[in-house]
Amino acid sequence: MKKINLALAQLRSSFLNKKENVKRIKETIELASTNKADYILFPELFTTGYLSNNEIREHAETINSTSIEEIRTAAHKNNCGVIFGFAEELHGKIFNTALFINKEGKVAGSYRKIHLFEFEKNIFMPGNNCPVFDTPEGKIGLMITQDIEYPEVSRILAINGAQLILVLCANMYPYQRSHNVYLHGRAMENHVFVASSNKVGLEGNNVFLGESIVIDPKGKPIYKSGNNEEVPIIEINFEEIEKAKGALNYLNNRRPDIYLQEGMNPIEYRKISKIGS
Repeated sequence: MKKINLALAQLRSSFLNKKENVKRIKETIELASTNKADYILFPELFTTGYLSNNEIREHAETINSTSIEEIRTAAHKNNCGVIFGFAEELHGKIFNTALFINKEGKVAGSYRKIHLFEFEKNIFMPGNNCPVFDTPEGKIGLMITQDIEYPEVSRILAINGAQLILVLCANMYPYQRSHNVYLHGRAMENHVFVASSNKVGLEGNNVFLGESIVIDPKGKPIYKSGNNEEVPIIEINFEEIEKAKGALNYLNNRRPDIYLQEGMNPIEYRKISKIGS
């Protein structure tokens, strides 16, 4: 029976105080490990705070930076995988990145946010890949906040075998209702577990609402946080996925021959895709 004990780090981060935020990540990894967590999920851009201006460029770092090394060491020491958001510098470009560090403290890989929100487009480059990470417990995919509003990313992850999609969130008022709907929909339409970890507190003019959640493959919430700091640990049983599919089995019942208009060149497909729009 494949299970994961997942910790959701619903926490505040200190605006532009990377040292303090990394310290908090390390302390929370230790706490989660003590409570038998296999992995811990932090919110979007946790190491810097969620920035709304170009100051983030001064705080971007590579995956070989000292702070990343500190987090890797903490993961290894506590035998607890960690997924967190940071501003990544790569070849002179800045990405809004989720880094996946496994229980051995090794970088399993990264996901770079594909769908950028408003001002983010002036700061970050969009990602262009949807990796699925193979862990001893199961297959895990990642998304970041606004990615949940586009069904394509989660569908790609599910098609490629993801059983659990982890969402690093920086969801703020007044978007709580829409995000709640999207998260439930992404789980239900793909028969996967979806778990989000959101920030709380005030940063600039942004009020982050918390309400981190774990949703099962039938679209039913199995845990939902309130609006304050907490680090709950939720057991996820992957055997529930097959039970959830039943007659619906959305992935098997798709019609990609219709969606992709197999045999058409890209121009023909674009033309027909506009019909009825």
